[in-house]
Amino acid sequence: MRRAKQDEMDLWILLGAILAWSCTAPLAIYLYDPKRLRRYPNQNIFSGLTSLAYVYERRNSFRTEILHSQHERHPILRTGPNVLSFGSVAAIKDIYGHGSPCLKDDVYKSITGSHPHILNVVDKDDHARKRRMLSNAFATRNLEQWEFKITDKVQKMIVQFDKRCTDPYLDKCAIASDDLIVNFRFWSNLFTLDAIADIALSERLGLLESGTDLVEGIPSGSTVQNLNFIESLHCGSRTVSRFVGATDWFNSLKVIATLCSPYFRSHLNDFGNIVSMLTDRRLAKQESEETSDFLSCLIEDKAGRIRGLDRGEIEAEASVLRKRRFLHNCKAELITSSTTVDAGSDTTAIALTNVLYYLIKHPNTLKKLRDELSGALAEGETIAPYAKVKSLPYLKACLNESLRLSPPVPRGLERKTPPQGMEILGERIAGGVTVSVPAYIAHRDPRLFPEPESYIPERWLDESEPTKDMRSAFIPFTTGARACIGRNITMMEQQILIATLVQRYDFMLPSPDWKLTWEEAFNLWPSQMPLKLWRREGGSRETDSRRGVQVAEASGFSQ
Repeated sequence: MRRAKQDEMDLWILLGAILAWSCTAPLAIYLYDPKRLRRYPNQNIFSGLTSLAYVYERRNSFRTEILHSQHERHPILRTGPNVLSFGSVAAIKDIYGHGSPCLKDDVYKSITGSHPHILNVVDKDDHARKRRMLSNAFATRNLEQWEFKITDKVQKMIVQFDKRCTDPYLDKCAIASDDLIVNFRFWSNLFTLDAIADIALSERLGLLESGTDLVEGIPSGSTVQNLNFIESLHCGSRTVSRFVGATDWFNSLKVIATLCSPYFRSHLNDFGNIVSMLTDRRLAKQESEETSDFLSCLIEDKAGRIRGLDRGEIEAEASVLRKRRFLHNCKAELITSSTTVDAGSDTTAIALTNVLYYLIKHPNTLKKLRDELSGALAEGETIAPYAKVKSLPYLKACLNESLRLSPPVPRGLERKTPPQGMEILGERIAGGVTVSVPAYIAHRDPRLFPEPESYIPERWLDESEPTKDMRSAFIPFTTGARACIGRNITMMEQQILIATLVQRYDFMLPSPDWKLTWEEAFNLWPSQMPLKLWRREGGSRETDSRRGVQVAEASGFSQ
């Protein structure tokens, strides 16, 4: 009995010692300050003591916007015990540029599954190997061969939008709620999912045709079920983005989230199950069908030689095209990438929603774009050919200005200084420090971007020296050796779809003062965007109220 009591007392002493150490060690390190980070202002009262400071900031729905206001007073902020955020565009070259000694931060290792992909691989040599392997798939000549896949999805979208056209808007009349039957945010997601599934795996999901995001998957220990593709994309990001920056606590918080969040648990493996099933289907076609897609470029090199990649690496790279951050079914491990704007669905859907919103809010800009498109497209061309729109300067300026104002990945992409340390902004930064420059903040430097909160596409048409400086600070796809390898895909989709839609339709938001809002997880998600839509050359609307209900349900507002 006495021995048992002694053991119990020893246990409590040990637990007390651990608790005391966990509380005093961070304070001791903060005061000792071996890396001289205490000279920089803290983002919040916890920043110098614990990585849980990240979790504290995540209480804000748009935390990088808050960080921007703080950087207006301080060019360098300490956002964690070993983390610095730089608010100056001059730090971009130091941290991300070609020849930078910075490495990808260790956070990528902790949240990568059994097979890292090109966006989250840390080792530089392995990244170079993957980039060489994928360069053929992302080459412009391949993408132009796959233009028909994008065109097919644009055609399916306009068939659905034609069904949902309303009567033309009459000036000064109120917009009826049952006229707002196109949720463009939802439809842009369907479009990019359908398009990238075809480009990546020659898979026809049929989401645009059904007007839903339901796809087949096999939940663990279950039979084939219809799963919500969009929710499977967003669930992991929404949950894990709340604590991914708390590197010391990440594994513990992931377990807590799995145990305590029914939302997280219910979609834990959905995305991985969907990707696994789609990859199975595609690999089954390999022996019997000749296909041209992203996966065929993974399986064979340009000379037609088999690469010999294992299934895990093929599946990891294929999944990049759908979503940068997801829960992968391989050992049910979390795979998260925080590198660049992805080449696939979610960030492209974000960009499409944002640019259409800004065009609708700026009718003079929209008119100028339509004038440019009228001069480039032949009469009667339903879908804008890529060859005719890829070099249109004003269209590209409109897309760039939207990416500047609302970059789909607003946060700073984490890098780690080399062991010997380095200079950033003329400051000597110790080795092993996490550093970053948020794109949202870089894009608002008033010296490079006058009126930084205004949507002004014309700023991109000037070829003067200041504009060259502006372009060097434009990092929606990041820059340097880690720059987004898939930027050509997203720009191609945006150019074709936006050119087609603005030529064919007129749009109205719910009211003149209606504003889009955003939620920041890893990506910067726009809210739902209801639209009144009608054909520019006129058009009619069936007045059957039953049809109106059916169309509203199919438009995505019942999600």
